[in-house]
Amino acid sequence: MPSTLRLKEKNLCGLSCWHPEWMQRYANAKWFMAVYSLLGTIQAMSYMYFVVTLTTIERRFKIPSQTTGIILSGNEISQIMLSLILSYVGGQRNRPAWIAWGMVFCGISCFILALPHLIYGAGEDAYHLTQEYLDSLDLGNTTSLLSVKSSIKDSQQLCGANPDDKECDQLFSIVPLVLIFLSQFVLGIGNTLYYSLGQPYLDDNTKKTNTPWMLAVAMSLRMIGPIFGFMLGYLSLNLFIDTSKTPLIDKKDPRWLGAWWFGWTILGTIMFLFSGLIGLFPKELPKKKDKQQYSSVLPQVLRTDELMVDDGVPMERRISSNAVLDNHSAPNADFPQLKDFPKALMRLLRNKLLIFNIIAGIFYILGASGYMTFLSKYMEVQFHRSAQNATIIVGPFSLTGMVMGLLLSGLIISKYKPAPGKLLMWNVIIGFLSIGGQVSYLFIYCGDTASLMVDGKLDLAMDCNMNCSCAHVSYSPVCHVESDTTYFSPCHAGCYNWDSENKIYSNCTCLGGSGIWTNNQSTTTILPPTQPTTTLSSQASSILDVLTPGACLKGCETAFWTFAIAAMTINWFASSGRIGNILVNYRAVAVEDKSFAQGLGLMLLSLFALIPGPIIFGRIIDSTCLVWTMQCGQNGNCQLYDQERFRYMVNLSAVTFTSFGIFFDILVWYYGRSLDFYGEREAAELKRKNKQVTPLMSRAT
Repeated sequence: MPSTLRLKEKNLCGLSCWHPEWMQRYANAKWFMAVYSLLGTIQAMSYMYFVVTLTTIERRFKIPSQTTGIILSGNEISQIMLSLILSYVGGQRNRPAWIAWGMVFCGISCFILALPHLIYGAGEDAYHLTQEYLDSLDLGNTTSLLSVKSSIKDSQQLCGANPDDKECDQLFSIVPLVLIFLSQFVLGIGNTLYYSLGQPYLDDNTKKTNTPWMLAVAMSLRMIGPIFGFMLGYLSLNLFIDTSKTPLIDKKDPRWLGAWWFGWTILGTIMFLFSGLIGLFPKELPKKKDKQQYSSVLPQVLRTDELMVDDGVPMERRISSNAVLDNHSAPNADFPQLKDFPKALMRLLRNKLLIFNIIAGIFYILGASGYMTFLSKYMEVQFHRSAQNATIIVGPFSLTGMVMGLLLSGLIISKYKPAPGKLLMWNVIIGFLSIGGQVSYLFIYCGDTASLMVDGKLDLAMDCNMNCSCAHVSYSPVCHVESDTTYFSPCHAGCYNWDSENKIYSNCTCLGGSGIWTNNQSTTTILPPTQPTTTLSSQASSILDVLTPGACLKGCETAFWTFAIAAMTINWFASSGRIGNILVNYRAVAVEDKSFAQGLGLMLLSLFALIPGPIIFGRIIDSTCLVWTMQCGQNGNCQLYDQERFRYMVNLSAVTFTSFGIFFDILVWYYGRSLDFYGEREAAELKRKNKQVTPLMSRAT
């Protein structure tokens, strides 16, 4: 075996000086795509888990939606600060290794997000709704709560409750917010490395004609993650927030707090375990001809772990040493020069096509922010569904549409190679379809609270519950099924008895004509109050005279499923344009600028869309609140929204942003019609140069 053998370390799978023969079979684009998609699946799973548990976190720590939007900006702030430099430097180094470190940061962020629960626990509000708290009061098993202490009456929220003043702990209210912000900041570092380096690496190591299909498959596999995220969120939120306690309420009660923290420990562990897989890939995947050249040498060189040559040096060590001499003859020879950073940045900022494409993406993301960040809240307000029950259906429906759109568009683009002009015009058409879908959401809802407004405020004071001290009782709706009437709480319904075994309220003074509101085929009326009754009527045992926990849902099922199908259809069309947008970013810049262009796009999207989007829609949603939870003399989380204003303001704001996105998509179509999406001109130019070189070589010979 000649000792002068040179192998390219940058084309070998492994770590440092360890490049076993059996691992080299995985050094190809398909295996990288599989591992990259697996990590994307886990990452997307964590994002959707956060969306599902967001409303629970808000209620646990009394966080308004506007504040939620601000603390979630930590993700985007780190991307703004670091995306340019990380994508510029990492794009010219070993990209798989940098992606692996990115996933480590994502895992750390998961554990940071679980810290608020480990530090503060489930909270007093949740503890007061447990059997353990009831046992600690030694009250017995009475079903009448007229003579019970105020604390337990407050926990059941029945007539006569007088909530105690709560002490304000400013440190408690601030620290959870800081930890959530910190977790998002760390997550942004991982996201930057994953997005800005992974897709350009895949594009650089596959045929240009195959790129659309490879990207579609990778993105579709990543879409599986949110489905698992919904499932994990569903399982976690169906567990009581303190798994060691026995709750007195069921999951239908709005006061129910699920174990939002449980999934973060699982996700963080999985990210740590799988982050190392992608770090095993080489800096550059070997070409087909390189594999043929190596295949005749590697089996002989790497037959054993310690194959010796005549000078006693292990061959594996010699290969690695020689590779270093070949590819790193000078220390940090391939490290990018930071002095060229401003030139590269200005080169991208002057690229009109790239900037127009990024701006279009900014407005589309702004339009979708209300649905992405506050999906659970939208379901709760418009369809009276709990976070876990609503998102476990709508989420997979929407994702199914997105996966179908991605795969179908990727297959069509790779197989039929439509002209860039047609592909970019399709994005314009998709924009108009998205507006049509957002307008349709205005007419898909269940029930309404508009008629509850009196001079712009909610008026819950009724003669029948005047003696019940309901001013500070939290929103916990109960339903009189027979009349399809929903009451704000058992207290507001004037209920005196609670049957924990059958889970029904009885002896309610407001029952029979003095409800807070009624929902009858999406119409709302306020029923006139009647004289309160102090004794249970002779028909109290009848099912007609009892209330059940939860809002009345008559007619909601049809509206809910209509929304789910509409969301799936809209996402199907919307995702079919993603491949075209990505190809513009890759083909509008030089090869060496791909990762940098991704980093620039990520920074601008974070600065102008991902940060302001949740804040804007959080402010919009908060402006529709009717009843706030008071925390230390200030508004905490919202208990009840003006459903009509909520629906109109969220959807019409989305329509406005999407309209601007369409305008810039038209500019992208105009300037990008002549792009070389499939590398055909590049291949023709290379073929022409080869023809010119061949005669010269023949003459020299």
